[in-house]
Amino acid sequence: MRTLAEWRRAARAFLAEAGVTSAAVEADWIARHALRLRRVDLTLSADRILTRAERRRLSRLLHRRGLRVPLQYVLGEVDFRGLTLRVTPAVLIPRPETEGLVDRVLEFLEPDAAASVLDVGTGSGAIALALARERPRLSLWATDISPAAVRLARANAKRLGLTGRVRFLVGDLTAPFEALGTRPPLRVLVSNPPYVSPADRDRLEPEVAGHEPRVALFAPEEGLAVIRRLVSAAARLLPAGALLALEIGEEQGKAVRALLHAAQRWERIRIERDLAGRVRYALALRGRAR
Repeated sequence: MRTLAEWRRAARAFLAEAGVTSAAVEADWIARHALRLRRVDLTLSADRILTRAERRRLSRLLHRRGLRVPLQYVLGEVDFRGLTLRVTPAVLIPRPETEGLVDRVLEFLEPDAAASVLDVGTGSGAIALALARERPRLSLWATDISPAAVRLARANAKRLGLTGRVRFLVGDLTAPFEALGTRPPLRVLVSNPPYVSPADRDRLEPEVAGHEPRVALFAPEEGLAVIRRLVSAAARLLPAGALLALEIGEEQGKAVRALLHAAQRWERIRIERDLAGRVRYALALRGRAR
């Protein structure tokens, strides 16, 4: 495998044998990342002779992916709404479905709103940082129970020039925000919480089940335990007319709708689908006190 073209052929075969369904695409991503190439360079530089150091770097990344480590962890980064975020196994990998959750928050807020937003379970900081970049007047707080996740989110904020735009807090769900001495009234509480039932673990891809953080994936009570706690916490924290926006599992729509109705504190409850047509979002406005 002296040339880039030879490496690409061998890498595709290796990943396909390992069970990676998009082997050709991912082999090319690894090559572009390791060699700092543009997509067009993969063709233009097909006859490029790889140095020994380049072959070692490519081999290390390729074999990690062959072990079904997610490509985003192998590369160490992911694109989220045009932001390049660092990701590690300490955080859930931000996905396109969660971009849709950001869309719904932005649709709710006035374009120039100087509102306060709380992102619960921020992980890499994806939701909060996307909102910070797209709406400069927002005041943002973000929490995560994992200190490692919060450190990474802060580092992402610094790399993106958004330090100071989001206040990151370590703690369980809304607890660190509630513990603040003074806090503003929230206009939105948004979260992509753990919502996978532990019983469904064997149905997940090896990349997800074997490498992404369990605390960010799984929740008891058929995946509803954390959602239930968030609904209760949001009812305490949100004033009338404020938005609760949650990402949920594709089979949880009826259960989450029933949970919100049973709380008797929510109005205009909506269960919406993502771009693939799957149930993915639960949205509700805080009703007036009864």
